[in-house]
Amino acid sequence: MPYIDIVLNRALVRMGKNTGKNFENEIRKSLQGADCWWFRIQDTNDVSKYVKQAVAEKQPADFMAVYRSHPVLIECKTTRNLTAFPLYYGSSRSIPTHQVKMALTAQRHGCVSMIVIRRDENRNKRAWAITPDQADYLYKKKDGKSIKWTWFHANAIEIERLKNPVRWNLNKLFEKMI
Repeated sequence: MPYIDIVLNRALVRMGKNTGKNFENEIRKSLQGADCWWFRIQDTNDVSKYVKQAVAEKQPADFMAVYRSHPVLIECKTTRNLTAFPLYYGSSRSIPTHQVKMALTAQRHGCVSMIVIRRDENRNKRAWAITPDQADYLYKKKDGKSIKWTWFHANAIEIERLKNPVRWNLNKLFEKMI
């Protein structure tokens, strides 16, 4: 019996490590179906597949899009925590400071910036979009290490989930954010 537990735990750890990349893939596929121009911003993890010791500049987000002449910056975050979104993983911020600052700067120059956060619940995935101002507020004003999902229900824009395979209605989200 212990052997089965070890194998299952290893499988769960592997699945957990890919959760963020899975969400980025869902957003990528959703962007392909959206009425916009877009591209994926490469990060160190992407480059390191091809170069042994890759160090990329800190990137502002995962995707850049243009929707109806509006630039849109999209950063994807995900968690399997069903009670709250963790603001920290250990001592590291879930949404790094440089990403919030870069998104705020882009916003000041006319870009629509958003941080898309997915709650990864089996058979009930949900996602919300927050602004960099809201992310900044969460880190400056909120006490504790996590934000209850009820805060997102009240203050964020929930993104409509499309049918399987999991896709998100980004056209509707862009309209709300613009």
